[in-house]
Amino acid sequence: MTIDSFRRHVIIIVPFFIWLALIIAGSPRPSAAQTDKNYVVITVSTKVLSSAPVWLAERFCYFKKEGLESRIVVMRSDLQIASLISGDADFAGSLSSVTKAAAVGIPVKIVMSFFNGSFFYLVTKPDITDIKMLRKKTIAISRYGSATDFDARETLKHFSLEAGRDVTLLTVGGGTNRLASLVSGRVVGAILTEGEKEQAEKAGMKALFSTGQFNRQPVGGLGTSIEKIRTNRDGLVRSLRAVYRALTVMKNDKNAIKGFFDKDLAISANQFDSAYESMLKVLLPDGEIAASDLVAPYEDARKAATKPPPVAVDELSDWSLLRGARASVK
Repeated sequence: MTIDSFRRHVIIIVPFFIWLALIIAGSPRPSAAQTDKNYVVITVSTKVLSSAPVWLAERFCYFKKEGLESRIVVMRSDLQIASLISGDADFAGSLSSVTKAAAVGIPVKIVMSFFNGSFFYLVTKPDITDIKMLRKKTIAISRYGSATDFDARETLKHFSLEAGRDVTLLTVGGGTNRLASLVSGRVVGAILTEGEKEQAEKAGMKALFSTGQFNRQPVGGLGTSIEKIRTNRDGLVRSLRAVYRALTVMKNDKNAIKGFFDKDLAISANQFDSAYESMLKVLLPDGEIAASDLVAPYEDARKAATKPPPVAVDELSDWSLLRGARASVK
């Protein structure tokens, strides 16, 4: 694909500021991620359970054990793709964004996946006792095309409700915004994480149920650019080895992560067992997600694009780095 045709595809599916970043990326410029192979930059949307393996790897010094200085940057998910293309980041943690970008030919790949379903909850005002009572009402999600959006739509669909027609989805941003919108009465429901659910319940709200059970999708993981795979393969493998160690601890050592859940993820001891069990149901212990679980964001991206280049679902990922990292973990 030529750079001109590549940019035409990009403009179709991403906002102007990402397109601008891609233009800037056409002119080489130094950055820590580009010039220092012992320095890893990882962007994530927020500090929640979906990005926990990254934060845990830093907390347990797994990056340092690989000889890497890590920097985890909280960044809006739609900006993470631009940071990969510009070379300012080594990894993007918003796997839904990486999936959608790769689906229309942007040169990025999924290289590790943490979960194939969310641990979100549909939390509502206390007078909502049945999901059918949400008809003609509004619930809060982060943004269209996000994990909260897909969960909301599939949950409503399971109960014969259609987003847009029967229930309005309002994009308000991060979890704190969704929580505030619910408690303030701006919306009657919101898609919230475990920690946010607990805060909402303290404010008198009611959790109807977990939404992850209705939707298989990529939630949390790592994507990188094809250019980075070509130029810094060793650094990527070392980074993935660090995160894979953290993922293994999350699966096998419940007691080791209890304090981390409380202090870093705002999931209290009272909520820990529930959160941990929900996590295990969707955890991908080997870090690989099935192509079938990528279909929803893949199709969503391709429908929104005009004449996207041919890309198969199984071309969205490159597991070779992760498999190399796993093979060297003792």
